Amino acid sequence: MQNSLEESTVEYLDRSGALQKLIQDCRTRAEIESRQDKPSAVFRFVMTVDPVDLVNFDSTLGNLVLHYPLDAGRIFQDVVYLSIKALDLIPQVESRNQILVHLSIPTLPSLPSYSLSLRDLSCQAVEQRYFQFEGIVSSMTNVIQYTQSARYQCPESGCVGSEPYTYIRLHTAGASESRTIRPDFECHYCGNILEEDVSCRVLADKRVVKMMDPAAVPGLSWSPGAEGRRHQAVTVFLREELVQGIEMGAHYTVVGIPTIDRCRGNITMSIEANSIFKHVVQPSPSVALPDSVARLHQDRLGSPYSFAASLAFAFASSVSPPGTYHKLKLSMLLSLVSTHSNDKTKDGGGLHVMAVGSDTLLLSRLLTYCTAISSRCVHHTVDKHLFAKVTKDTHGTGTCSIDAGSLLLSHGGCCFLGDLGQMKKDVQSSLQGVMEKDAVTVQIPKKYGDSGVLQSLELPIRCSIWAYTDPNTCKKPAAIAAVDLYLQQELGNVSKTLADCFSLVCYMDGTSETGDMYAESLLVEDILNSAMLEEEDVENVGELLSTEDIKQFLQVACWLQPQLTPTAEYLIQGYFVSSRRLRSNNIQSCPFPPTALRTLTAVACAHAKLSLRTYVAEEDALMSIYLFEESVTSRYGYSILGIQPTPHFRHGNIVQYLGKENDTQMEHFHLQLLRLISSHAQDLTIRQPEE
Repeated sequence: MQNSLEESTVEYLDRSGALQKLIQDCRTRAEIESRQDKPSAVFRFVMTVDPVDLVNFDSTLGNLVLHYPLDAGRIFQDVVYLSIKALDLIPQVESRNQILVHLSIPTLPSLPSYSLSLRDLSCQAVEQRYFQFEGIVSSMTNVIQYTQSARYQCPESGCVGSEPYTYIRLHTAGASESRTIRPDFECHYCGNILEEDVSCRVLADKRVVKMMDPAAVPGLSWSPGAEGRRHQAVTVFLREELVQGIEMGAHYTVVGIPTIDRCRGNITMSIEANSIFKHVVQPSPSVALPDSVARLHQDRLGSPYSFAASLAFAFASSVSPPGTYHKLKLSMLLSLVSTHSNDKTKDGGGLHVMAVGSDTLLLSRLLTYCTAISSRCVHHTVDKHLFAKVTKDTHGTGTCSIDAGSLLLSHGGCCFLGDLGQMKKDVQSSLQGVMEKDAVTVQIPKKYGDSGVLQSLELPIRCSIWAYTDPNTCKKPAAIAAVDLYLQQELGNVSKTLADCFSLVCYMDGTSETGDMYAESLLVEDILNSAMLEEEDVENVGELLSTEDIKQFLQVACWLQPQLTPTAEYLIQGYFVSSRRLRSNNIQSCPFPPTALRTLTAVACAHAKLSLRTYVAEEDALMSIYLFEESVTSRYGYSILGIQPTPHFRHGNIVQYLGKENDTQMEHFHLQLLRLISSHAQDLTIRQPEE
């Protein structure tokens, strides 16, 4: 049986090309060994095995790899050793104990018996074999060292155990450090205590991470009846090449072996990872535009602006009536379609939105409604850590464990901070630094560092940040108010520099009292109408666009990858350069954030996605500039392009925002923008695409 399995292994390795790769690796290793003064005691080889392909080739061998990984490892170890000796590839290899083979399993068969749910993990019911599961990294340690192999010798010179390679301890999957390094190993031949040759000890990298079930993150995969369920993080050991590139809060698929550790009456469960891959959601071909959105898109084809504006008009109509908080709803849709995107690694985080208004209750309800639509959302509260927390690792590694805060757990989604003005000043200052760098800086205490010095670690954030604030919570002294002569809108307890870190700052309290009173009257009317309805009638009141329709639409729109056209790039760069030059030299100068160029480009791309376009057109760049200029105007009181902020609009004037009149206004705005660019950014030209 042993010989037949070894023959099948050799044939499979030859058939898959792994044998030829082994020969090349051995020749390279032999050349390195020839230049060393002292030969290596252990030679490690990594062999990738596809279980599905192996089962189709030899079911017995495939079953051994899947269900008895330690026995399969010994079979492959023997085959590699015999191949090296038969072909005389590495002269320094004298014993099969010198061969360490790591079988890399990239995936498992798509069967329920090979899937493991972290939520239902039980110490009594899990076998010691390969399983595949998904999890989110909630905590991890620094990269530390563990003993990969060690060589022992019997002190009795005449004993067989005194031979150089008789006793070599190799790390196996799920084994603790004490199984490799221990002072009480006995010789099998004479019973003496073995002595370790410390010069032959081989160390390798290890990282301990904790992963939680994706359902533990609110809004990620909620299902009815999930309330009140407790989720327990599971410890996962990563070794060698697997320790690199792990991101906090990211969603991973892991193939590993569950192990049970019994120590002093305590039973702990952990998983020895064999392979780990970042979970990538592929677009489903079965997902199409919902009928309501498809009809709306078909009806608005004649206008490049009307479809996105119509979506914002109908969005969240159950929270606030259509027309109210229109610009905030449009900004949230832009952030949502950007949040769903999988290309955050290129541009850092998503589109950060802050709403400024006196009706904080409605702002909270509106942003909470948006969190239910996001692919992943973490609602930050005061009992959670916002950034990260450093604690002592409980697995005896002697290093620290970094626990992810709300910002890091929101990886690929959004983080709703709530009322930003209620945060402490030091937290706001730290948040500003994080948003400026798109990364959380973690200080590692000296006692956890190898060199005994203070270390810092940069953890990138890949999420959109949402918040709101009440401008009336803080009244400035008269001296400060005199300095802010052109500041028309207050920010409450939020500093100006922190507000500049947000991509879009939406002011809901307009300068026109008539518009605000009209919006309030619509809200009051909507509340009174809802209060007079019977309970069963309230459930039957439908939205213009249902939540499910919006979710389905975002699943389609988020996979679009619009390319920036030269004309759109020219408008964005021209507006940025002109605004920086004009606003810095004008007597009514106001700060213009240097990050505006990135924000304008991101908003233009998001508007193209929202409009279901595969390219960023001029109209997308114009709408991006219009929204940004409106935000600057609301904050500093004047516009270089003559824009009047309108956070709400009346139903009677709907054609000015959704119809041909809006297109005409945007054409006039386009001409004004071109005049501004020609006057203050004459050195810019439209970049012609390369052939």
